[in-house]
Amino acid sequence: MVPGVGGYIHSAHVQPVKVCFHPVLTSIPEKGQLVEVTVPYSQSMFFNERQETWHNVYRLYYGSNHWVIDVEEGPDGEAWYRIQDDLTKDEYHAPAKHLRPVMVNELQPISADMSLEDKRLEVSIAHQQVTAYEQGEIIRQMKVSTGLIKSTPPGEIPTATPRGEFRITSKMPSKHMGGGTLTDDLEAYVLPGVPWVSFFELETGVAFHGTYWHQNYGITMSSGCVNMRNEDAKWLYLWSLPEVNDENWHHKGFGTKVVVY
Repeated sequence: MVPGVGGYIHSAHVQPVKVCFHPVLTSIPEKGQLVEVTVPYSQSMFFNERQETWHNVYRLYYGSNHWVIDVEEGPDGEAWYRIQDDLTKDEYHAPAKHLRPVMVNELQPISADMSLEDKRLEVSIAHQQVTAYEQGEIIRQMKVSTGLIKSTPPGEIPTATPRGEFRITSKMPSKHMGGGTLTDDLEAYVLPGVPWVSFFELETGVAFHGTYWHQNYGITMSSGCVNMRNEDAKWLYLWSLPEVNDENWHHKGFGTKVVVY
């Protein structure tokens, strides 16, 4: 039920959100600081140094992750974080109190004593489910949304999630997906700050990742990736190999087996 309005809306594209403000960091580590958006959305802005003017860039949505490289005064005189986009390398700002610093103690590997072959992930297209195994035993099952199954013109990347056996080979806690140009057009296919990304097929860029634009899990929705709830994607990022470490949050290596069927 929509409060004060009456009637109902479908939950597929409605995200549960909160409004949580945070103390501002006084300094940023040299390697940058990972932050998470904890308000429904935060309007980021770009500062034109030549004209000394600010203009809107993009809405940063609840649950997305971003890299902060500095803390500065924003257009309202308050503290704003300077963010660097991982794909375009553009730099823009957002209110610091809207962004929660993700601390190192949150990023400890899960089941670190398990060997490479002790862990396995299975993706069921039919059931829209990911199952994690340790030594053959199920330890977690997660509802997901895999790629839309539809025809694509010759030369274009298929939207269906590829089937077969793969390995997780690259992981990062924040990734710009979709179009490469940041814009204030709310209809543009631009997805900066996709959280907790674990690539298992690099040729076409297929990954497990958190999803801040829908919660229609159990239904095919994506352009090929495996859309997951943020908490599930974060768990998978910490549990799977190559292992997370404190020095480098972009991890590459021969990792956990992934079977898609």
